[in-house]
Amino acid sequence: MHTIESVDTFLVDLPTIRPHVLSMATMMRQTAVFVRIHCSDGIIGTGEATTIGGLSYGPESPEGIKLAIDTYFAPLLVKADSSRPAAMMTILEKNIVGNHFAKCAVETALLDAMGRRLGVPISELLGGRRRDSLVVAWTLASGNTAKDIAEAERMLDIRRHNIFKIKIGKRSVDDDVMHVAAIKKALGDRASIRVDVNQAWDEASAARAIAIRSACPVLGSCRRSSTSLRHAAAASGSQRFASASVRASRWWWSAHDGEASVGNWGRMPTCLVLRRTCRRAGAAAFELARHDHGDVGASDRGLGARV
Repeated sequence: MHTIESVDTFLVDLPTIRPHVLSMATMMRQTAVFVRIHCSDGIIGTGEATTIGGLSYGPESPEGIKLAIDTYFAPLLVKADSSRPAAMMTILEKNIVGNHFAKCAVETALLDAMGRRLGVPISELLGGRRRDSLVVAWTLASGNTAKDIAEAERMLDIRRHNIFKIKIGKRSVDDDVMHVAAIKKALGDRASIRVDVNQAWDEASAARAIAIRSACPVLGSCRRSSTSLRHAAAASGSQRFASASVRASRWWWSAHDGEASVGNWGRMPTCLVLRRTCRRAGAAAFELARHDHGDVGASDRGLGARV
């Protein structure tokens, strides 16, 4: 048995390349929490978690994640068997309510330690990778239409990105729609566009925006309510994604009713819990993705996988 000898955490502040304007905050830096699990055989597993906008976006902040792991997680982990990540996560689930970001960081560290011990990547522990490359989106979040267009044009010119997520929600619905329409018109068929309002809209606002212009997929639009998002999208036939509204495996299942959908790994349950959820889904095909914050967070880079 390879026991856990100690758990340490630290914060890293990463500056953004420009102010990152969200509906509820303007970010000048991204704070990430790193977790290191030290095992008796010398293996060190590393995990990471990050949130945006302090506590204005969700119930966890980087500072709170670090405090929770140091105070409540570490005593449960020390002296436990590091070679049994699933068993350890079950113990954490039974003893700690919520704290999904912190749990994901610890789970990643446990899986990283196991992967290093066996000499394989984490993907092999979870059944093997489905593909060798992934298309990554870039977030446009300057808050200025001209600057966003110029930034997108540069990414297209250097052939780095042709999928863009536009952060909106800080202005009125009409102004947001005009902003998105101008960017879409400038980029044309050279790029794929989606929007993210970071929970700023209620159901009426989402329905109004989709009715005005339903060409763009809408990401995480309705405040704390996947049901509202589903209603607004269904009324127009628009594709919708859920990200911040997904906070537990039962929410993930009930929110999407077995339909193709998109979620954010950082705000979802841990990988091991998600696997149980997918088994419940049976033959239903879910489209899962981590949408991209591009220049702000290493843990929030966009990827997609079909389960």
